[in-house]
Amino acid sequence: MSSPRLLIASPVRQKPEILSLFLHSLGRLDTTGLEADYMFVDDNTDPASSRLLRQFARRAGGAVTIVPPPEEGAAAYLRDDDSHRWPEAAVWRVAAMKDQILQAAVDAEYTHVFLADSDLLFHPQTLIALLDSGKELVSAIFWTRWQTDTMEMPQVWLHSEYGQHPLIRREEPSPQQCRSQVQQFYAKLRRPGLYEVGGLGACTLVSRQALLQGVRFAEIPNLGYWGEDRHFCVRAAALGLQMFVETAYPAYHIYRSSDLAGCSAFLEACNQTAPAAASDLDIALEYIHYGYDEAAAQRLEQFFKENQGTEDEQVTALLELDACYGRLGDTEKGRDLLTQAAASSSRAELSFRLGAKWMDQQAWEEAIRWLKQALAAPRPDHWETLTGKDAWTWKPCIQLCVCYSRLGSWQTAYEYNEQGLIYNPDHPVLLHNRSALLDKLGRAELRSAIEETG
Repeated sequence: MSSPRLLIASPVRQKPEILSLFLHSLGRLDTTGLEADYMFVDDNTDPASSRLLRQFARRAGGAVTIVPPPEEGAAAYLRDDDSHRWPEAAVWRVAAMKDQILQAAVDAEYTHVFLADSDLLFHPQTLIALLDSGKELVSAIFWTRWQTDTMEMPQVWLHSEYGQHPLIRREEPSPQQCRSQVQQFYAKLRRPGLYEVGGLGACTLVSRQALLQGVRFAEIPNLGYWGEDRHFCVRAAALGLQMFVETAYPAYHIYRSSDLAGCSAFLEACNQTAPAAASDLDIALEYIHYGYDEAAAQRLEQFFKENQGTEDEQVTALLELDACYGRLGDTEKGRDLLTQAAASSSRAELSFRLGAKWMDQQAWEEAIRWLKQALAAPRPDHWETLTGKDAWTWKPCIQLCVCYSRLGSWQTAYEYNEQGLIYNPDHPVLLHNRSALLDKLGRAELRSAIEETG
């Protein structure tokens, strides 16, 4: 069987500092066993960017073609540190350049085209993974905050213009259901795999079969969706072509200038050995990092159902599951979970969390019971290496001080605060509490003496 003949191509209008990183990333792609050539449509307005393309052409191992853009339809687009704003004319100008690339690939009988936006960086194994998928249309994934105050979102979708929840016609999910379904979609895409989608773009491998069937980016006149990628994907679906995203090797999107700061870390991470298979706890913690609390809760529930992990891991999972329930608005469910676990465990982290939860309810006596249990809990041999080690020492003391203060028991509050200072003598809140409580107890002379001695 002959080797794949691959055209790596991009329309380019890019800042030099971003373009140089993009071209560096292209040069790192593993093309072992491939015949890879390059094609760039030089639409740059900065001469330095055009020079970078020519320099790449001199260095590249494969053939490099640099062609001019269409003469008509030139239009600027606005790009700042919030978002990108494309006028309609610029969108269809880019569509024409992409279709120019696709036609060139057909004419030169390439087996595949890899269309890559010039603000992306790629893992070296990207092309191999996309080709190994065997799919006619498949993209690598990347994640972007399309506005600075939103979570990271993928450049793929399931239906419509950017629908990322299951499409059920004539039914509209509630906002809560929609958020849950979108979160599940995102959580799935965070795991390495190959997933069918309804729309993709920006870093797409297109097979010759798809090219010959007629995929292209030209406008579908009666379609109101914005952006040439939507028109490409609707046309592909109408032609009976399935679309997929491959998530094992996410790309990095330099969407705004502030994203340049993460480029070195991304490129360095590409050199590292692939991590070992993740446990349900690891996956849940990753989901929490991205804000997918519902998906994380499901993973953690599975973790407990299968009795996974060490005692330390189970404590971590319990605390994280309680926090997920809280962020999802069900604090009582988390409290019941911890109460049940604390009945058979002497771990201070659990008792301390329960004490804090009862404090939130201003149930001071119940909070005191749990906080004292945390303070009295036996310490495992390795307790000082645990992230929650303070639950055995000063943290319950400071909370007990608060509880007894709320009950007007100033002397007991002072005693627990002093106990906390034994563990953490420089803690500013404990020091403030000492001063305030001595005033309450009418012990101004003792406060002065303590302050004089430091």
